[in-house]
This record gives sequence, structure tokens and C-alpha cells, in this order.
Amino acid sequence: MQILSGQQLRALDEMTVHEEGITSLELMERAVTAFTGSFCKQFRPSSGPILIVCGTGNNGGDGFATARQLHRAGYNTHVVAAEFGKRSPDNQANFNAAKRLDFPFTLLRAGNPFPKPAPGVILIDALLGTGLSRPLEGYWAELIERWNETEDITRVALDVPSGLPADGPATGAVFMADHTFVLGYPKVAIFAPENAVYVGEMSLVKFKLSSVRTVLHVGPEGDIRPNQMLTEGYVATLVKKRGNSDHKGTFGHALLVAGSFGKMGAAVIAARAVLRAGAGLVTCHVPRSGYEIMQISFPEAMCTVDAHWYQTTGVGDLSQYATIGIGPGLGTEQLTAAALRDVLTRYAKPLVIDADALNLIAQSPSLFALIPKGSILTPHPKEFERLFGKTADSFARWRVQGEAAKRNELVILLKTNHTTIATPTGKIYVNTTGNPGMGTAGTGDALTGILTGLLAQGYEPATAATLGVYLHGLAGDLAAEALSQEFLLAEDVVNHVGAAYQELARVRN
Repeated sequence: MQILSGQQLRALDEMTVHEEGITSLELMERAVTAFTGSFCKQFRPSSGPILIVCGTGNNGGDGFATARQLHRAGYNTHVVAAEFGKRSPDNQANFNAAKRLDFPFTLLRAGNPFPKPAPGVILIDALLGTGLSRPLEGYWAELIERWNETEDITRVALDVPSGLPADGPATGAVFMADHTFVLGYPKVAIFAPENAVYVGEMSLVKFKLSSVRTVLHVGPEGDIRPNQMLTEGYVATLVKKRGNSDHKGTFGHALLVAGSFGKMGAAVIAARAVLRAGAGLVTCHVPRSGYEIMQISFPEAMCTVDAHWYQTTGVGDLSQYATIGIGPGLGTEQLTAAALRDVLTRYAKPLVIDADALNLIAQSPSLFALIPKGSILTPHPKEFERLFGKTADSFARWRVQGEAAKRNELVILLKTNHTTIATPTGKIYVNTTGNPGMGTAGTGDALTGILTGLLAQGYEPATAATLGVYLHGLAGDLAAEALSQEFLLAEDVVNHVGAAYQELARVRN
């Protein structure tokens, strides 16, 4: 699904009004009807009284229309109409319609005391939406901070939390939502890791709009930001169907170069994930101290053994492997750096580079030029910083990520709560699966194994990355559902990859 900028969203609304021959007020009613439908599925009238704070722009107009619809649906509704600046025409129309109904309606001007919401209230923020042009300050900023500090209430943002720009970093007070109902299309700001505390649980509210293709040209040239959100329906189409005559040779032979003394667990987890993702064969190159560990822990894997007892110092013939995954638990010793250089020099096909392999490249930047085109790099934010330098915020980091992927013809994953996948074509995908329970040792190694297993099967690198990241997160979600987030281990994620495949098959069929 396309991720749109604020400018593109406004253009899409205008295009819908023009093409369908409707008024903008009718389009607002359509959006609000979809929102209240989603809201009512999550919150019943018995959930608590509703307090809707409405601004003077179109987001406030959404709020007034929401109040009208919820009141008619039997909710105990109270509207607070903030007064700053001139009301938009659609806001004024819904303001007038809401005032005619029989529920509490309070006007609020800067400087007026705002009553503290009572415990149990569901506070719906329709103050600003995407209409923010500068940081909030003064009375309205203090008001939002007061809401954020109020305990025993549920905070809901209508479209985006007030104070959060749609296309850039937050620099002032921001409404801290427990739930954000995003209207129409996702906005890039909701995926920034630093904004997670403001967005809370995100729900996408779909309603009929014109084709998004009509507005993709809107905006500055060279705008580099996440522009595609991965959805289950799209990812399900990426999975290859298996033929009756396929066999382990069909599904590829992967080499995994991983592990060092004291870090063999990373190699075991990654190796299991290679085969769980569907590869036919995996050979693990490990130091001598890891041979018995690998053979006993994962008998399905074959092994080649390094000359060194503690670390990898050299890998033999590479010609038989469909791909290579390198880095989990590898260590950063000089002899291992030399071995990495040797692998990158002799292997020309796309491979997966993770963890200590990325750290070795950051220490010796000349290694970067040796990375085969199409390879998949999987840094977390600190590894990304070591490779590409510091950035001010996620928006700047996304730009660097996209530029680096395009310039070097690589696929670069940036592992965060919403992992982004930058491809050489300039697209940046955002993942929507995964959960905080996956923030535990070894889950990154599992992802490396899944990506390696997909490349071994012949998936194109960008496809392997998008499918692999989504599959990894979905397996984590299914594992957390079965076991709880607190209980989750990386092994649980690997063991639920099959269930994740089944879920995608169900959607596809």
C-alpha cells in the first residue's frame, strides 16, 4: 500500500471530489463514517464517556461529524470546540450540525481553564490532524501535555496525533495516543521509531478514494522516504508455489558463515532459519570449537570447519552455493576480517550480510566496494550509524538509507519497530509485522537465516527482503499470540515460520 505525503493526501481528496462529482463535505462524511465504524468495533458505548476535542480545520470537522455519528449510535458524547483562527468551510458546516444536537458542547479559547477529563473517559483528539504547519506552543501545547499526563483515560487520535507533522520529525508538544486511527492512507511519520510513543496502536481506516496513481507525481523531485507499506495481501503474492517434482536441489544450497567461540548460538539459530524458510540444503562454516555444537544442535546442517579453533579465518570453495549468509556471531578479529574480504572478493552473487560482518565493513570501509550488487545488508540503527554516519532523526536516516541502496545497487534493511527495506530502484518499503517480544537475543540471527534461505531458493533480492522481513515479523506475532511476548525466544520465532507461511497461503487462496 502506498504511503502518501500530506501534499499527496490533499491532492487525492481534491481528485476524488472532482472525479466523483461530490462535495468535500460529502467526502468528509464518508471518511468519518468509516472511522466511526472502526471505532465502534473497538469501543462499545459501555466503554466510557466520549470527549471529542475539535480544532478549526478539517480534522476538527471530522471530529464534529464523529460526535454527531457517535451520539446517534448511543454513545455518551461531549464536544469541546477549540477556537483559534478561522474555521474551514467544512468544519463550520459540521460545527453547526453538531451544535443542533442534544449533547454537551463547550467552546474553548486560549487561556480558558480546561476541565480535567474524568477517569474512564475516551478522549478523541481532532484538534489539528495533518494541518500542523509549525510546532505547537503556548496554551495549546500545555493543554496537550496535560492530556498526556492524565491517568486513567484512553487517548484516541483521529488520523494523526495533534502536534505530529505528517512528513517530518516532531519538534514540539505531541498528543500521546493509545490508539491512532489513520484515515485513508498511511502517513510516513507514524512509522518513525521516535514517534511510536505518540502513535500507540495503529489502525488503518479505509474508505473510497480516487486511484492513488493520480497523485504520485505530486511533491518535490528526489523525495526520499518510505513510500510503500507491506500488506498481507501483497506479500502473499510473493510466495512461490512448489511443484510436485521439486526436490532439495531445486530449493538451493546456502552457505552460512557464522559463529565464534562463545557465540555459536547465533549460528545455530540462523542455520535453522535457513531451512525453515524453505532452502533445500545449508552448510555452516564454523570454527573448530563449534563443530560438535552445530552437529548436535542441528543435525540437518552440514558443516565445514575452519582451521582456527576460536574464529573464522578462511572459507574454502564457494562455487557450489546458491547464496551465502555471513555475520551472526562471527566476531571482529583481524583474521576474521581477512576471511570476510576473501569471501567478498571471490563470490559474485548476492549474499546476506549481517551483524559482525557489517561491523567489520564499518571498520574497514574498503570492504564496502567489494559487496556484490544486489546483496542484502541488515543493520540495526547502531550498525547503520557505523556504516553510514550519524543522522538527526529517522527522516534523515531514511534518506541516507535510500540513497545508499540506489547508489550501491544494494538492498538495505534498517531494523526498527517498523523495519524499512530500501531497494536499488528507489522504493522504500515499511514492514507492519512484529512485536516488542522480538526484542530478544537471536531474533536478528533468525532474520538473517530466513533471508538467506529465500535467496537460496532463487527469490530476487528485493523480493527476498520484503517477503523475509514480513514473514519473520508474522512468525513473531504468531509466536507471541501462542506464548506471550514476555516468554518469546528467537527459537520460537523460527518454529513459527511454518505457521506464517500457512497464514500467507490462506490469504492468497
